Amino acid sequence: MTRTGNSLNIIKGRAVASFFNRMFISTYKNPTCQILGTFIMLILTTQLARATGTDLLASQQSTVSSTFGANSSIVKWFYIAEIIIALFTYIKVRSPLVFLGLVICIIFTRIAFAIAA
Repeated sequence: MTRTGNSLNIIKGRAVASFFNRMFISTYKNPTCQILGTFIMLILTTQLARATGTDLLASQQSTVSSTFGANSSIVKWFYIAEIIIALFTYIKVRSPLVFLGLVICIIFTRIAFAIAA
């Protein structure tokens, strides 16, 4: 369905996708372009596999372990804060399930700090 306006000829339902289809499909019907495109993709995938890197922060591992490790003071302050928040929540709600949430928070904190360090 074509509609002619003042400035554009509009074909309904044929927007950006039809532009790319016309541009790329007609290009890749040519066997030379297919071979060249395959060769370029092969080169890119093999060259990206050779990329290597070094860990620039490896020298800081001991600092991170002592700051965020399982025996650090930050973990102690997290536990104290969790207990205080659980007590205030219990006073407000009067539900013993708050303490189950406290246990879950402590377990989560233990796992998170073990992963971080």
